[in-house]
Amino acid sequence: MRQHNGFTLIEMIVITVVVSIVAVGLMGVYIRSQTSSAESVIQIQAIAIAQGYLEEAVLQAYADPDGGETGSCEEAARQNYDDVQDYNCINDTAGARDQFGGALPGLNEYNINVSVTGVVLGSGNNVAAQQVTVTVTHDQLPQSILLMGYRANY
Repeated sequence: MRQHNGFTLIEMIVITVVVSIVAVGLMGVYIRSQTSSAESVIQIQAIAIAQGYLEEAVLQAYADPDGGETGSCEEAARQNYDDVQDYNCINDTAGARDQFGGALPGLNEYNINVSVTGVVLGSGNNVAAQQVTVTVTHDQLPQSILLMGYRANY
């Protein structure tokens, strides 16, 4: 009599069930990791947007070089902003924009608000400064991204 090597039907069914259970478990882990990965990308983009707006603002002059600072929006367009206080007018609710006011492709779901307030820094050697606060929000972010920087009068 010859011996036959191979699997029985019962063994094949058991193997199929075990592999299916493992596959379902792995897919659950994969789906959860993909969801949190998308949130991370949105958060990283929001931080980069906030850094861009903050850097643009603090690199400007402390006071209006034209001498006509009103503390409000005296410049007609963003490309004309020439001092830190001009950035107090930015409230981009239709997405991130470049320094010329043009929309940045793919970033239209972010909301950016910039506020500038006068502060005094230091104890003893007080220095006048402008505090720039950039807030970036997105519908899929659980919390706002908030960055602050200072432009001193030196």
